[in-house]
Amino acid sequence: MRKEASDIVAKLQREGFLAYFAGGYVRDLLMKRESSDIDIATSAKPDDVKRIFTKTIDKAQKFGTIIVIQGSHQFEVTTFRNEAIYLDGRRPSQVSFTNAREDARRRDFTINGIFYDPIKGNFIDYVGGIDDVKKRVISFIGNATNRINEDKLRLIRAVRLKIVLNFQYKDETFQAIKRNAKKIQCVSAERIREEVNKILQSKSRHLGLVELSQSGILKYILPEVERLKGVPQPYEYHHEGDCFTHIYLALKSLRQDAPLEVCWGVLLHDIAKPQTLKKINGKITFNDHASQSSDLARKILQRFKFSKKFIEDVCYIIRYHMSIGQIEQMKPSKKVDFLLNERFELLLELTEADSKGTYPVNLEMVAAMKRFNKMARLQVDITKHLKDEPKLINGNDLKEIEHIEQKKYGEILEEVYDLQIEGKLKTKEEAISFIKDKYINGQ
Repeated sequence: MRKEASDIVAKLQREGFLAYFAGGYVRDLLMKRESSDIDIATSAKPDDVKRIFTKTIDKAQKFGTIIVIQGSHQFEVTTFRNEAIYLDGRRPSQVSFTNAREDARRRDFTINGIFYDPIKGNFIDYVGGIDDVKKRVISFIGNATNRINEDKLRLIRAVRLKIVLNFQYKDETFQAIKRNAKKIQCVSAERIREEVNKILQSKSRHLGLVELSQSGILKYILPEVERLKGVPQPYEYHHEGDCFTHIYLALKSLRQDAPLEVCWGVLLHDIAKPQTLKKINGKITFNDHASQSSDLARKILQRFKFSKKFIEDVCYIIRYHMSIGQIEQMKPSKKVDFLLNERFELLLELTEADSKGTYPVNLEMVAAMKRFNKMARLQVDITKHLKDEPKLINGNDLKEIEHIEQKKYGEILEEVYDLQIEGKLKTKEEAISFIKDKYINGQ
């Protein structure tokens, strides 16, 4: 990808224009981090870019951006620009073309305002970004409040960069975020979702939760999570303190590449504890909190406009995160459905994180959960053959048996399937004979 991007820069320079790599790629290059996107900034106007390159797409020409297709990759090539006021808190009302220095000054953070010339191999820095990368600090370019007002998403982006890069804020940066946190409500749910996803997919996701709360942003984007603060838990299971602390520790326990569904599941799995909290004779209970947390999580994920499948996956593992230890008590047919559900591995990962979300870690509870999970995985292997094994009878078979009430079909089919799983009924004939004996002759 870098070769193709460098070819674009070289071609623009041969045509007499300035052209550099820009944005996050340059920051990551300085930090020797891998980066997947390369943006290009140039003195060439959009019409010049379209003239020079044969394969282009007009993405946002009025804002100076043309997509150039080079090989199998697409690159945003944007003309150096100044920006007028942001009327919608996301895009400038208009742009005017300018030079590299002014283009750098209109960007969000100093660490994102550095240019790199891949032909000469040198960095161009008009905003002090190189120094801030070395110091590992996040700082807005120019007036922080002005930068925030231009695009309110920068509030949460600052948090995400701090967490993902393991940087610190300059003091005035953090103060500006706190003062303006309420403005995050102006940003679309989809854009906020993408930033939260990136935080949850980082290895420091637990610190991201704290940063979002301390900055004042969390109470506006996920008030349900913020309300977990101060919610007590049974001391015999949770020595770490309130529900918020439990979520923090559970997130911390996840492996770095945990699936996003599990990350959201951990974040929201106890979300209904405030509304289900009861104290009876000094004992704390949260009856039905798993089911209610699943219902509440559905509303939250719908608010963020996740896909239907993603929502179903997360809500399922939340609803059943207390059920792993109950597998032996399940009816055979329910046990098979539970163990062979496509979300089962996600569920196991959530339950392990839940058990580790204590301080100090409750080793006995973790060991018990590992035993349950190991036993569950063994039972999955044992029951896999049942997935493709046809059921002995169906509703049509019941219709052919006289004197069977239709309202009992579901109950009968489930019971017969349970006996089939247990090996007590092996043929269709045996199943029909059992039904007649119990439901007709036994009446």
